Amino acid sequence: MEEQQLEDWVDILDTTNYAPHKDPDNLYQSYRFVDLDINLVTTKNYRKKLCKSLIEQVEIFIPPSGSFNNQDLRRYLELVSSYETSTKDLILGLSLADQIRLTFSDMKTSTICDRYPEINLAEKRRYRCVAEYLIRQGELTKLRDKNGKLIKKIGNMQKAVVLYRPLPKLLETLKKSGLHDLIKIDKDKKTDKNVVAGESK
Repeated sequence: MEEQQLEDWVDILDTTNYAPHKDPDNLYQSYRFVDLDINLVTTKNYRKKLCKSLIEQVEIFIPPSGSFNNQDLRRYLELVSSYETSTKDLILGLSLADQIRLTFSDMKTSTICDRYPEINLAEKRRYRCVAEYLIRQGELTKLRDKNGKLIKKIGNMQKAVVLYRPLPKLLETLKKSGLHDLIKIDKDKKTDKNVVAGESK
């Protein structure tokens, strides 16, 4: 299973197109990237340059466990950074990562298909890639049974799809991003033991 996950994430570097936004003055980025110069990050110094959660996310791709060279690592960071880049327009400009965070901020288990029934297949692939990123960040997890097997349901394309369960860190990240007022969870449920916020990395 881990080998398949690694293959998917290495493959995304070659199958996903992304480009810088044209209006950098109208952008804000996640605290994980705001002071980071990706061009200075290497496979040798990444532990000094990256925050803890990004280190945990990329270290599996660094030799000897992985095969990333400096260029691969920077491309990966650029891709992940694009997931976390928003404009100041809170209606149209939220990053894809923040869109998914807000969608799941009701803390209810669901699928990408159920949450975004109108998106096309290409968009679903991108949303799932961002969901995998949020899993590595400790903000989502895939629902499994007691034996560790993935629990799936039949989606609107009549294919089995995984269920994502939001974790407390998702709410903390939204708060750090200044999006607290857009969180969907009911105020009277915020003290529930299942949604007590943990410390963000």
